[in-house]
Amino acid sequence: MGQLFIFFKKSHQYIAVVVCLLLLSPVIAESLQKPAVMSSLASKVLLTGSAKLKSNAGYVGVGVYGHIIYSADAEKWTQANTPTQALLTNVFFLDENLGWATGHDAVILHTKDGGKNWQLQYEDPIPNGDIPKPLLDVFFQDKNTGYAVGAYGLILKTVNGGEDWVSIDTDALYEKLLNLDMEPEPGFNSVKALGGKILLAGELGTILLYDPAAVDEESTWAVVNSPYVGTFFGLKALSTGELFIYGLRGNVYHSVDLGKHWTKIETSVVANIYDCIELTNVKTIFLGAGGTVLVLNSGDKATQKYPYKRFNTFISGQVISDSELLLFGSSGVSKLQMDWSK
Repeated sequence: MGQLFIFFKKSHQYIAVVVCLLLLSPVIAESLQKPAVMSSLASKVLLTGSAKLKSNAGYVGVGVYGHIIYSADAEKWTQANTPTQALLTNVFFLDENLGWATGHDAVILHTKDGGKNWQLQYEDPIPNGDIPKPLLDVFFQDKNTGYAVGAYGLILKTVNGGEDWVSIDTDALYEKLLNLDMEPEPGFNSVKALGGKILLAGELGTILLYDPAAVDEESTWAVVNSPYVGTFFGLKALSTGELFIYGLRGNVYHSVDLGKHWTKIETSVVANIYDCIELTNVKTIFLGAGGTVLVLNSGDKATQKYPYKRFNTFISGQVISDSELLLFGSSGVSKLQMDWSK
């Protein structure tokens, strides 16, 4: 008798429902994934991640049921061909053609044609009989070197464009976090480049720097001073070099020295903050639950709440122009025209 763990996301917590079933074989030789069902409503249901392609080649959104949608003009949306029905969590594009998406069942998908067709690169539904570890973010430094991160300290790396993914050894990190009385296997929600290193953020205020060029395990990991003990959902590096980190209960923090020191940004909300968008008119937008749209002017220490009448949860967003945003979330994809006179 085996166990199948099904994950549901409620706020920042993953709730596992355990279903017992007979396992016919301890080793699954073939993929367990099934192609996503094509639906005219793919752009109207939960979408959890998005990307804007380079050279203004279009937009891509990912979400529930393995749905991926793409559009050249943010008007007409087409559902892509995908090999999974798992909930997809995030997507990253290196250029106008090469992209990767992550999801539950530890799936990693890859496209070479700008998001129209996707292939399965990796999956691990129940790793070695352990509980499932959904992947929650992905980032590529170049066409060969990429990272995918997820629940329970899962970090994968590829050096050949995703043809092979391997787990990064985190034994030294485990011991380092234990010695600091921190959770040794935190879930990671966000991974980004910071100089020649990799910055990760996640549960319980965890912020880490991974140095792939380190000569020994001890110097591979650095624990960044965290201003908050709750979960961070994302990181944003602005074109100015400034950093923002954001997460539970309206918490947003700002750094001008690569994370050495953090300043709290007052938001006056308790809604979870899921994404951050940089506009060229020296404004930064934060998106969150319950219709939360916050505007931060450059140099300010507090956001202003932008009026939004409905209660859609916004999980990801892209810039169309400094006065128009493309928002992805609980009600699919929508546009928001910003009136800066308000």
